[in-house]
Amino acid sequence: MRHAENKASEAHPAEIVTAGLGVRLAFSVTGGVLIYLSFPPVDLWPLAYVALVPVVVAGLLSPSRRGAALCGAVCGLVAYLPALFWLSSVSMGGWIGLAIYLALYVVLAVLLVRGMRPHHAVLWPLLAACGWVALELVRARSATGFPWLLYGYTQYRAVPLIQVAAVTGVYGVSFLLVLLNVSLAEMVVGALERKRSRAPLRPAAFAMWVPLSCALIAGALGLGVLAARGVAMRRGPVVGIVQQNFPRNVSEVFGPRSIEEVYAAVRAEIAAAGRLSDSLGPDVQLLVWPETTVQVPLNIAPSLNPDARSRSVQEFALTTLARLGREKKCYMLVGAAAWFPRDSGYIERVLYDTTVRHFGNSAMLFDPRGKFVERYDKVHLVPFGEYVPLRSVLPFLQVFTPMTRDITPGSDYVVFKAPLGGREEARFSALVCYEDVVSELVRRFCREGADFLVNVTDEGWYRPRGELEQHVPMAVFRAVETRTTIVRAANTGISCFISPRGEIYGVLRRDVEGAIAAPVWLCDERPPYVRLGDWFACLCGVVGLLLPLAEHVRRRLRQRHETRAASG
Repeated sequence: MRHAENKASEAHPAEIVTAGLGVRLAFSVTGGVLIYLSFPPVDLWPLAYVALVPVVVAGLLSPSRRGAALCGAVCGLVAYLPALFWLSSVSMGGWIGLAIYLALYVVLAVLLVRGMRPHHAVLWPLLAACGWVALELVRARSATGFPWLLYGYTQYRAVPLIQVAAVTGVYGVSFLLVLLNVSLAEMVVGALERKRSRAPLRPAAFAMWVPLSCALIAGALGLGVLAARGVAMRRGPVVGIVQQNFPRNVSEVFGPRSIEEVYAAVRAEIAAAGRLSDSLGPDVQLLVWPETTVQVPLNIAPSLNPDARSRSVQEFALTTLARLGREKKCYMLVGAAAWFPRDSGYIERVLYDTTVRHFGNSAMLFDPRGKFVERYDKVHLVPFGEYVPLRSVLPFLQVFTPMTRDITPGSDYVVFKAPLGGREEARFSALVCYEDVVSELVRRFCREGADFLVNVTDEGWYRPRGELEQHVPMAVFRAVETRTTIVRAANTGISCFISPRGEIYGVLRRDVEGAIAAPVWLCDERPPYVRLGDWFACLCGVVGLLLPLAEHVRRRLRQRHETRAASG
């Protein structure tokens, strides 16, 4: 009898107040639309403060876990299918597959929320926010990681609020937003319960969560204003970036083009980068070309290049760089291909094996004489974009990408050193392509001594709107998290400078050709996030996932003990 009473006391509130399938699906779709609108390219970021409320309410009003999972799936697909539509220009399967993958995390979050509410008294909104952050951390770290569209990134324009990222990373902003959303959802469901039963079914303390979450956000805003003002910055070297705006097309790049057409296009892109570089003023101390602007190797002597057409393009690129360095007296960081391992340096001659087994996606530094100085090979590769996972074991995976050759990952965290403009030695590192979305990689470069970071990227593959606009917020958070200026040089945009406070300046919009120069701002502060990393998200994982799991195990053991006692 006691066991039956316990079961009744632990019944989910949805047994008391529920909603029909149509109503719950309408709530789920509304939530998905609001989430999509909160992110770029629509960028209605204030909606993030309420976007999760409809799907959380739908999950709580579901009479079963299966119904709650359906609500989460519908919400996730409605949000992420349009948000990731930019990927369809490269891979339809990748677009749909990634949208489903992200939707699964919404399903898990809704199930987590639904399971917490009946069992954790007044603490469940806090546990739910912690659980959401823990799931974001899992998504960012599992396999190769996909930290795209984390909820906190919606707030990249709210500069005071995002200063908390210097301590907690982006996860602190996600936590504040989700706590408010869940608290509002509790208020809605609690009101429905009181209306249905004409008596309060939840403790009065639940009313505290909405004002408490608002107070936490207001406090973060106030402290953020003070923190941003307290960031001491000094003027650093002037960096010039070019945006040549050469869109990529998969069917053209990997289609039936002649080799002459391929090299003609590469040469034209180098010529455009050179012409844009000429338009920059004489005060530029570091000139940056985007990722793969030069699609032939620049770390070997042209005489070693066995292909005459490739060798001609290589000589043209080196001649252009030597001219620019001589005229502008600047160093040059160039996105280019690399053959042979990095520790080989610049290869003038090959004494033994001439077989090329190393293909690096690299950023190469040249001095004002146009001479090779150093290079960085991309460490964190993109699966199916730069390599096929388990290619030798599962060769059929090749169908998911037109890439027939894997890029070789780098292993060294290079910090370039150069006396830019006669100043004391400047120290900076390169982030190639999507490496600026990987927070632990950015932190590593800062710990190695980089004073500022340069992201060279080529996102010309994605023609629908979305990808370019969604990439910038992540760079904004990396700048705040490390108090480091990030310079973005992007082929088709969005090229810009981001200060250690997270302020964007010197912008070249998407799909335009142009060049711009601006000083980088140097900051000697290394905030807690650089040293401690994702401590906050890990703590949320303990609180939001492990504690409820321990409580679940304890409750099951207690029920088993009571059942045995009753039967004895």
